[in-house]
Amino acid sequence: VQDILTSKCFDNGTICASEQAVVCDASIEKAVRDQFKAQGAHFLSASEADQLGKIVATPQRSLNPGIVGRSVETIAKMAGLNVPQGTRCLIADVAGVGREFPLSMEKLSPILAFYVADGIGRGAERCCEVLRYGSMGHTAGIHTRSREAAVRFGSEMPASRITVNTPTTHGAIGFSTALPPSMTLGCGSWGGNVTSDNVSPLHLLDIKRVAFETRPVKSVRPAASTATSAAAPAPAAQRAGQAQTIVSSGAGKINREEIAAIVDRFLAGRRPDETSGHASRQASAPQQQPPRAPVEPEAGSMYAGPAESRRQPESVGQAGNGARTSSMPVSSSAAATNGKATVDFVSEDDVRRAIQKGEKIYINGKTIITPAARDIGEPAEVFAKA
Repeated sequence: VQDILTSKCFDNGTICASEQAVVCDASIEKAVRDQFKAQGAHFLSASEADQLGKIVATPQRSLNPGIVGRSVETIAKMAGLNVPQGTRCLIADVAGVGREFPLSMEKLSPILAFYVADGIGRGAERCCEVLRYGSMGHTAGIHTRSREAAVRFGSEMPASRITVNTPTTHGAIGFSTALPPSMTLGCGSWGGNVTSDNVSPLHLLDIKRVAFETRPVKSVRPAASTATSAAAPAPAAQRAGQAQTIVSSGAGKINREEIAAIVDRFLAGRRPDETSGHASRQASAPQQQPPRAPVEPEAGSMYAGPAESRRQPESVGQAGNGARTSSMPVSSSAAATNGKATVDFVSEDDVRRAIQKGEKIYINGKTIITPAARDIGEPAEVFAKA
């Protein structure tokens, strides 16, 4: 009892690890009540407990911040209670746990809920109810002469700290126990926290670990079976030889020269009206403006592709004189402005290559530039408006 009052009255109960409820074994109930009264606690009547409950909880059933850390005298005055002078703590018998019992919540003030349970099993169940209602993963305490009972109690509690025979306020923060000294107490996964530890400066350190192999990793490599090797595809050179054999052994043993001769004879034997019809269709089509000559990037530029892809494709049309007519220019991605080819998209890798080669990347209003590319390219003045 002395430990409980020492803990609960410290700083008017504002430490979150302080006791919020006392669960007493029925066999020692009278002795416990007498000790509380002798050491300055005041047990409230049922009507007084109801009055106190009305100021402890808000209409939304949450804790009233106006009572947090206040003295017994101030809280009693707020509730309209008359208590003996020098009262250290207010204690109320509570029938249950939950929203219908406002004094069962976390109160952070010199107020205790009092429960009586028959045996350690029932007592542990009641403690679990209190923790589940508002303190999951935080702190629980037990006062017992049985080490076995303490270990069993600790294994059943959904709490990160279980203090034994010590004030929970001082024990949880590491003052009266060997726990790491801390005023920041993690509640683990029970309370939705990333840790269940007493948060200390060690949690603010970056720890680097150099790990050497302690268990060799075997490399399992299946042996090539005869069936697998037989089913494996033949090398490219072998396939080419097979294809050449198949072609050369075909009907009439047609070779490359004969195929070329057949194509030439076919083209030479085409009727004149076929080619003239094609020319007349071209002549009757609406005249189009001559295509713009494509602007090719400088040789060696990171945006210059192979020569074949940069060259304008041409189509041959019989227009009476055998003149060659050019087709449309390449895609709009290579469209040029002011004699410089712009690009549609710029990545970080593009910028790095341009910096290495000392080149500019020509862009326009439609060019998409990744954020990383812009961060690197703008300070280096790589981008240029075409």
